[in-house]
Amino acid sequence: MQLPTAKNYLLLTETIARKPMLRTRFTAQAYFVLAALFDLINQGVLKIGGAIEIVDNAKYADLPQYLDGLKKRINGEIEKGAQTKDALDLITSWDIANDIYDGIGSELLADQRVEKVPFKNNLDTHIIYVPTDAAREQVTRYLRDQMQANAIDQAAISLVVIMEQLGALRWLFADKGELSKLVVAFHRTVGDNAEYAGESRLAESAAKLITDKKFRMDSWLS
Repeated sequence: MQLPTAKNYLLLTETIARKPMLRTRFTAQAYFVLAALFDLINQGVLKIGGAIEIVDNAKYADLPQYLDGLKKRINGEIEKGAQTKDALDLITSWDIANDIYDGIGSELLADQRVEKVPFKNNLDTHIIYVPTDAAREQVTRYLRDQMQANAIDQAAISLVVIMEQLGALRWLFADKGELSKLVVAFHRTVGDNAEYAGESRLAESAAKLITDKKFRMDSWLS
């Protein structure tokens, strides 16, 4: 099973310029895990309403090994009967984010869409999967085309939901006039889309959780 939203998010987000976004940035990591959850929702594996539910046990059992940590956490949340607002805390797991990163990064490397670059952080050296210029441009072009299409891929909708929540679309489309037209066209198409509405609500809940957790972490470190 492929995770197109998470893959495209990595290709648009990852950089080695200062610090790798998906190895060191708490917010970027959390939305990366959320992107993977969106993929599992879109492919009929999970349902997230008032709580997380496994919809297709066969697909769930057959997920890639790098999702084992995510599955273990999901299973635990289901056993606890956790509500979505509590269960979503799993997106802030550093271990889960890194497992998914290594798995998807290896897949993208096999497709020659990223390059492996070593990065030393404190005493550890990590492998960073840096997107090629061609791969990053390909995803940007895909998103541009999808946002103005009459029928939009669900993976593209999920990616826009995340990028809007991050306020990141302006970095992808620097021309303000073009961005405005794309956003208007996109929202005109997804206005009655139930999946878009549901994932937007989840992204808003995730944003609140991330902000609250960052505040607690900053207070603890200060």
